[in-house]
Order: sequence, then C-alpha cells, then structure tokens
Amino acid sequence: MTNPWTVASPRARAAAVAALAMVVLVATLLVGMVIGRSSVTVAAVPTAVEPTVVVQEPDAQPLPVVGAVMPAAGPLAVFTADPGLANDRGRATGYRVVDTDIDRRALAEVLAETFGVEGRVVAETTGDWRAGSANGPSIVVKGDAEASWLFSDPTIGDLGRVPAREAALETARTLLGELGVDLAGIDWQVDAATPRTTVIAWQTINDRRTQLAWRVSIGRRGAITAVSGFAGTLQPVPGYPVLGAAAAVRRSAQPGWSAFGPTPVAVEFAAPEAPAEPESAFTATSPTFVGRPVAVATLRELVVTEAELGLAEFTQPSGEVLILPAYLLTADDGSRWSLLAIADAYVSFQPPTTPPTPAVSSSIRAN
Repeated sequence: MTNPWTVASPRARAAAVAALAMVVLVATLLVGMVIGRSSVTVAAVPTAVEPTVVVQEPDAQPLPVVGAVMPAAGPLAVFTADPGLANDRGRATGYRVVDTDIDRRALAEVLAETFGVEGRVVAETTGDWRAGSANGPSIVVKGDAEASWLFSDPTIGDLGRVPAREAALETARTLLGELGVDLAGIDWQVDAATPRTTVIAWQTINDRRTQLAWRVSIGRRGAITAVSGFAGTLQPVPGYPVLGAAAAVRRSAQPGWSAFGPTPVAVEFAAPEAPAEPESAFTATSPTFVGRPVAVATLRELVVTEAELGLAEFTQPSGEVLILPAYLLTADDGSRWSLLAIADAYVSFQPPTTPPTPAVSSSIRAN
C-alpha cells in the first residue's frame, strides 16, 4: 500500500482552510464519514514528543507484502526449516481495511470544496469519482477497497524557494489534521528534493508502519502540489490460529501454497550490484548426459534459520486488503522473506474469476 503531492495558490489555500471546519462538519453529519479515517483503536499511541524529521529511514520499512509476483528473472527458491527452528503454535490479531458506509461521491465533493477544485463531481465506469480537469486542479476518489483519493494541481510553478523540512512537516501536519486524520498513530517521513518535498504520514499498527499512508507534496513558496490518502478504516480481527514457524515453512512447499509466501522482503537503499558480463550464446555450452544437452534451471536451496511472528499485507483477488499474521523469515544466506502464518482453515484456493463490479451505495443510486 510513489505519488507526487502539494496545495493550490496561497490565496486558494487560505480560503480552503477557512471553510474546512464547516465543510468537514457538514459532510460528517450528512454522510457519516471523515476524509482521513484511520485506526485509532489499533494503532499504538506514542508519548507526546515532537515528530522526528527524516530523509530516509532504512530500518523503518513498511510491513512486507505476502504473495507478491516474483520477478521473472529471479531464481526459484526452495525452503527447508532448520532443525532448531521454533514450531510453537498460537493466536494473533489480523486486520482488514474496510470501506463500509463511505459515500465516495460525497467524499469527492468535500475534497473538491476543501482544495478549491471547480466543476461537477462525475462518476467513471471504473467506479472512481472525479472532479476538475486534466490540465488543472483535480480530485479523484478511487473505487478500491481503501477508498483512496488524490488531489493534484499541475499548474503550480517551480519558482521560489523550496521549504525547509521542518516547515514542510508542519504544513503536512496541519493539513492532514484539518482533514480528519488521527495523527496519534502516524510515523512521519520527509523526503526532501527539488523542486518539491514530500511528507509521508505512515499509518502504523503497534508502532510498525503499514503500507497505508497519506502523502503531501510541497513545492516552491510552500505551495501544495498534490495530496493523497485513504478513507478506509483498519478493523482488527482477533484470534487467528497461527502455525508454528517450522510447520509454516514446510507447508509453503506444498502445491499452491507459494501464493502465500515466502515472498522476498524488499530491501531498499541497498547499492545496486554490478551487472554480470553477458555470456556469448555462441560460446556457451550445456552440460550433457549420454551426449544430449541437459536442461538447466537456477535453483536457490535456502534453509530458514530464524522466524519472527509479525504482520504482512495480503490483497484478495477481489481487491480487499488484509493485514495478517505472518512470519518474517531469515535464510542461511541472509535473505529475508515474509510467509503467511494463519492456519489452513483460514486459507482458501479458488479458480480465477472476473473482478467484481465496484459496489455503488444506495445514496449514489438515488441520485
């Protein structure tokens, strides 16, 4: 759960802020939602300290994703559990991202008024709602499970000074707070660049970043060029039975179970490896058996030496996002992998189906 973000002109920003309190109050009373709903009940509340400003934080990566498609060029990996790997069963809490009672049309209207985007909110065949124009300020509310949304203004120029990191962070905190985002469960990251700085507000669970975030991009003279976020809510699902680590590793070798891991954990900020010199196809020779070439496949045989129970994100075929108990595995070569840990009864294999049509609320149908 990579986008650019920021505000309109200073005059438009001032007008939006002045009207925002009334807009959000009316929208909440009428449609029962807040623009920046988050997981107050599941996020650990930090002590009252000033937010930390960072440019990059390698040790604070978001929760891993289970079931991601393996790179086509990556070698196949086969996993076995080290004899000393723990195999204790237990129970753990998972989470689901729900969009219950979110009226996306009303959400788009509130966002458009907040950011000063002109024009009527219209429905698209994809299930999205959009306002504004392609060449000017615009709002889009997606029909996905997170009810994600984006404001962007391509008309903002690149003249003037880039705001300092502290000023950019304060702008983002103020804006997201006005939009209803609960800032208690947020881990902040500031990526400074020219001509704009992006502030990322990561939603957390138990002090760990999830893949869910709000992003605010701030350009020259403090102008907000884009803002993105989500209106879905993290709902805890307690009591998942969890396999022992060794049993989960053994299960992953059974047919079909690779859909739930092990999945490589992305390691950012690592120096890229130098590309290997390509071998000429005309000089390469295959191994032979009784004079015939043998087909060769690259295979990594990995022994899992460590396993830590945590959480990982999994996307259902329907698009629903789950955050489930999962092991963070460490192999004997130092590589790290995520593996779903929930018991067999909570896993289902289904044939491919046509993606469902996004649901349309009764309030939208009435219009």
